[in-house]
Amino acid sequence: MRVADEIMSDKNSLSLSRGVPARASGGRGELWEECPSDDPFRGSNLAVPDILHEKTQAWTDLASVAGLVRFAFEGGECTEIFDELVRATPLSPSNWHAETFAGHLFLDDLIRTCFPLEIDGIPHRIHEAFLVRALSHPPSNPADTRVRQEVFSELLEQPVIRSDLERVYRAVARLRSHLDSTLQEEPEPIARKLEILRAVQACVEALAEGFGQATSLLSRLREAGQRMRGSQGYERLRQLLDLEGNLATVDVRLRLGADGHVRELALRSVKENEQNPLLPSVWQRVWQRLMAVVRGHRYGQREIVVSLFHEVFSSLVDTVVVCLALVGPMQFYLAGLGFRDRSTRRGFSVCLPEIVDAACPSENRVIERVLEGVFNPLLELQGVEPRPVDVRLGCDDALVLLTGPNSGGKTRLLQAVGLVQCLGQGGVFVPASRARLIRAPTLFVSLVDEVDVAQTEGRLGTELVRIRRLFEELQPASMALIDELCSGTNPTEGEEIARVVISLLPRLRPQVFISTHYLGMAQQLERERPVRGLAFLEVELDGDNQPTYRFVPGVAKTSLAHLLAERLGVTREALERIVAEKIGGWDAWAGGSWSGKDGE
Repeated sequence: MRVADEIMSDKNSLSLSRGVPARASGGRGELWEECPSDDPFRGSNLAVPDILHEKTQAWTDLASVAGLVRFAFEGGECTEIFDELVRATPLSPSNWHAETFAGHLFLDDLIRTCFPLEIDGIPHRIHEAFLVRALSHPPSNPADTRVRQEVFSELLEQPVIRSDLERVYRAVARLRSHLDSTLQEEPEPIARKLEILRAVQACVEALAEGFGQATSLLSRLREAGQRMRGSQGYERLRQLLDLEGNLATVDVRLRLGADGHVRELALRSVKENEQNPLLPSVWQRVWQRLMAVVRGHRYGQREIVVSLFHEVFSSLVDTVVVCLALVGPMQFYLAGLGFRDRSTRRGFSVCLPEIVDAACPSENRVIERVLEGVFNPLLELQGVEPRPVDVRLGCDDALVLLTGPNSGGKTRLLQAVGLVQCLGQGGVFVPASRARLIRAPTLFVSLVDEVDVAQTEGRLGTELVRIRRLFEELQPASMALIDELCSGTNPTEGEEIARVVISLLPRLRPQVFISTHYLGMAQQLERERPVRGLAFLEVELDGDNQPTYRFVPGVAKTSLAHLLAERLGVTREALERIVAEKIGGWDAWAGGSWSGKDGE
């Protein structure tokens, strides 16, 4: 690039710089020079359009990303850095703590398997880490949830807007692909840089021409695209690509003989693209060449082209960063639509839930929480067909006790309720045909017994730690989902601790679902109703005492443990057979005929 530096240092020698100073290494275009701050995006007119929040969230350290974009344009490896850019997409504040629920809801598995991103049947890679972070940190501001639902509704109701979003995503993905390609993969740098510039143009045009009918946050994409298209840097790009595709028009006359052979080929005229300001006149080019010879400059067409490409791209670096920064938010909506499409193909209905605030203690009003057709999409990971169920609760702060046989669906229902709350407050479709949710300031889920190698407490101690953390995390109107409360000790002491928990929870007026096998305690609570808001659901059984995986009001009479034991082969007869086989094998070994004996 030494020769290119010499060429670009003297604007009089070549008509390459039209009022836009640039350097062959690290040069900034006109949009950058308008920004005197260290971070050019803080003062730039091309801020990243926020399509996830009502009020735009600020990005940090985009200046360093801009430097990496220049490095990638020159053929450097920046794949991991661009992935970090997606993961760093800013989100509005959230009161939820992912460590209290995300692992128990298996959000990473849910995103990987149930949120596909496909455009015209072609799958695209999703950034699981960003989507998990976005869904595990639902916005505290209800307006952000509302505007996300408005975007999803608009994408469903107006297919043309969905097509516009998919077009932008494809263009940005193509730009990212070309930037990711290194000189080892694409050894011809001029062709590679030309494809990058074409991809930038495709991104800007897709943004500027799309979303004409959008009234949601997606209208911000069109506004950003039109600002990009109106910049001097983009005009230079348009001129460059126009010159590359239309340098000159040549008219020829072709005369054929009766035998079909060419008898004459005459050049009629050659008309250069004189309207393009990047193409100097013939006399200007002769004069520039002459002056270069006089000054001792030696250069070829390749150096000129590379320098021109670099100058044009330098003025568009901010545009490229903005486009790359949109990947995460666009994936949020396209993957959310993928979840809906996938569920619909499998015969399940999803919806955008109604979300209301909990009633204040001083208010004399009752809010009914509704879950119709709720299903657990994680069951498909085990090859199990989910069965939609209905859950209707008459008050917003109900404390629900779930009872029923083992493997009857209690844990899966708790998981489904947690997913509905998590996805709903995140502004995404929920696995239910209809839902009215109570906004929860926090979510606490404890469904899976996780064994830690550094764990110092026994099973009871671990359970008590879980209970303490439950009360530390809960706030008024919070949601808590607890599987098999106090099951780690003897029934008498376990019931006593469970009664204490159940008596104290209603004071915070949370939304609580607890599964338990303490049927005697549950039946007594159903009769006495010692605290307000108690509700009871039991697993529905068919005529053969087999669970239907649906729930009805009431308390189960038995856990049907003997049926589960029979199904898993843990009956007295089955175990006696195993013992007899072991004894017979020992006798055979003692007699010297054991198959593993070496005949010693």
